[in-house]
Amino acid sequence: EKGATYCNTQLFNGKYYYHKIDVKDKDILAPFANPPYTYYNIDDVFAVYWDAESKEIKYQLGEGCSIDQLLGQWHADLCGLGDLFDPVQVKTALRSIFDNNFVPRLGAIFNPCRLYGLQDESGTMICAYPAGAQKPRIPIPYAEETMHGFEYAVASHMIKRGLVEQGLACVRAVRDRYDGARRNPWNEIECGGNYARSMAAWSFINVYLGLQVDMCSGTVSFAPIIEDYSGIWAFSGAYGKVCFSKAGMELTVLYGEIHIKTLRFGMQVSGVAIDGNQIPFMYADGICADLRLATGQTLVCTA
Repeated sequence: EKGATYCNTQLFNGKYYYHKIDVKDKDILAPFANPPYTYYNIDDVFAVYWDAESKEIKYQLGEGCSIDQLLGQWHADLCGLGDLFDPVQVKTALRSIFDNNFVPRLGAIFNPCRLYGLQDESGTMICAYPAGAQKPRIPIPYAEETMHGFEYAVASHMIKRGLVEQGLACVRAVRDRYDGARRNPWNEIECGGNYARSMAAWSFINVYLGLQVDMCSGTVSFAPIIEDYSGIWAFSGAYGKVCFSKAGMELTVLYGEIHIKTLRFGMQVSGVAIDGNQIPFMYADGICADLRLATGQTLVCTA
């Protein structure tokens, strides 16, 4: 709570959360000059991180708008941990990331590093410096790059927080770059082939399903953001498909086994059946029952 209060009051500039640092203060580097802080075989931290010409610390975000500024809140949202930061400021910051970091034509910007998007392609940059923001002389090296895992994470967070069109624009930008003609659609490269960070795309499943899972209590919750939605789910060593409609919900286990004690999907139900066999249940903020399903079995909850 103390950390959240500090971030909300000291690190939010009215539009986004930023990196509060005086890059002119060379003394910031002093604690890292001696063991046990020596790393990567750096003998002289000042030689590596101090730019004598500009008299600034190198490789800092500073007042930039970072694509990753809300990464902790994204994780918390996916896990159902609630708001770490002010929800109004979170949505404002996400909107600022799209407004500042999303580039319709990457060929129009100067990118001195690796090129994961170019020419007429679109993408969401790692860090942008809006008008009025002080950009360090030597900022983080990746500032103008696009990285697909970062893009997927912020896009799913936008959708989770109600900025659906902005989030989908970010997703389309990545998939258009890997359309099978321009690049391999099965290998979104970053610092090498088959780079794991792009697996952040799986978060869209949880976001669209509104899926929250607590297997310690046997509680599974769905809150789909689209009415009459069908999708896939995966948790607790099993996976399957689920369909929502005004008539209720149908969930099938395609592999594995699940044991659910409380099932929520925002709808009062009149009947619960597994493979056509009626199951006794109570309704108290969700379906309370002993729901055990194995591979091939289907649960039907009738509204």
